[in-house]
Amino acid sequence: MREAHDLCGLPVAVFRPGMILADSRYAGHLNVPDIFTRLLFSLVATGVAPRSFYRAGDARPHYEGLPVDFLAEAIAAIGPRHGSSFATYNTTNPHDDGISMDTFVDWIIAAGYSVEKIDDYSNWVTRFETAMGALPEQQRAQSVLTVLDVYREPMLAIAGSPVPGAQFESAVEHSGRAIPHVSQLLIEKYLADLEQIGVLTR
Repeated sequence: MREAHDLCGLPVAVFRPGMILADSRYAGHLNVPDIFTRLLFSLVATGVAPRSFYRAGDARPHYEGLPVDFLAEAIAAIGPRHGSSFATYNTTNPHDDGISMDTFVDWIIAAGYSVEKIDDYSNWVTRFETAMGALPEQQRAQSVLTVLDVYREPMLAIAGSPVPGAQFESAVEHSGRAIPHVSQLLIEKYLADLEQIGVLTR
C-alpha cells in the first residue's frame, strides 16, 4: 500500500488496532475464543483472582482495549476524511484512568459473582491452574489454561497506552467522537453474553 501511494498517489489509511473488545450494544456478540473473554470466564468459573495482576510500585495500571463497534464507526468516519496522504493510525485507548484488570475483578464481584482475591500471586496462579484443570472439558477448553504462561508473573503496570496514538486521538476528535473508557457496563455485558450463549452459568 505504501508503494502504491508513492507511485500513484493512492490515498491510504492504515489502522493498527490493539485489543478489540466485544460489541457494546448487541447481546451475544463477543469473540468467545479471544484471551480477554477467556480470562473473564476463567475468573468467574474458578472463583479466584489475584489481589492485583500488577507489580507493586509501578504506575497506575490501565487496560488497553476498545469496543469493536466504536472502532468500526471511527474507522468508517476517519478513512474518507484523511485526504490524499498515507496515514497510519494506532487505534489506542489513551486514557490514564486506572481502569485495569483489577478493576474488572471488582466489577465481576459487584455483578454478583463469587470471586476470592488471593494476596500471594504465586499462590493464586497455583490455585487458578488447579481449578481450571478440574473444570468440565468444555469449560476447560474455554479457559486460559493453555495460555496461562501469560499470567504466571505479575504484569508491568502502564498508565495510558504504551503505543503512540495522538494521530488517532486527534482524528477521532475531529470526527466528532470521543474514545471511550472500558466501562463497567461492557464487562457486565461480557458476563451476560457468556451466560446467554451457555458458556457460563451462575
